[in-house]
Amino acid sequence: MNFIDQQSLACRPTPQNLISPADESLIVPPSLSRLSAATVQEALDRADSRHWTRNPPRSLRARLGYLIKQYGGDTVALAHRLSVTPTELDALRTAKQTPAEYPVHHTVEREIVRLWQPYVRRRAHATIIANGGQMMVSFRARFGFVAAAGSSDDPRLRYLTLHLGTPYAVALFNARHGDAPESELHALLSEALGASYFFQHRKPGPGENVALQDLDFLEFYY
Repeated sequence: MNFIDQQSLACRPTPQNLISPADESLIVPPSLSRLSAATVQEALDRADSRHWTRNPPRSLRARLGYLIKQYGGDTVALAHRLSVTPTELDALRTAKQTPAEYPVHHTVEREIVRLWQPYVRRRAHATIIANGGQMMVSFRARFGFVAAAGSSDDPRLRYLTLHLGTPYAVALFNARHGDAPESELHALLSEALGASYFFQHRKPGPGENVALQDLDFLEFYY
């Protein structure tokens, strides 16, 4: 079997629950805080961070300086992305210190993870695909499938770790490179999970659709 059903676990899933000490290299670099990803885009980006050749800036001021360069100096666009006003962004750029619990720290980190070392991640993806495209995903969501004649496996809360086939790894990487919308990434992931869990030995029948709902934890390993 290529899956681990851990829905009975009472604790919130973390990578430590899923990998052995020998696989410690799969853990997100310690410079990043442990933010669970609830979108496919962010989960892919955080998995990419394991392949960085150097870590991003640590301080908020340095991170903002990097992001402003990436936005071509457009502080209005960056402020919108970070859900702050341009005035607040200017204040953050000059502040000597900001409270650790300030929400903008997490928002900035997510944007850093999204943009840091794009060429490095593309090379990593190419290498992964060239070596068989091994991709594993852990998630918690309401997961099932529905057939035209009625429910075949009612969506229910599951916590699973699955291995995805190479074609799905290629599709997810290509979609992410093309800045595909979250809806497209979600559809690709749903199809990949259905193939790995429900349809390992047969193709989906007419009208059989995988349901992936209420996703609250998602992490890729490759």
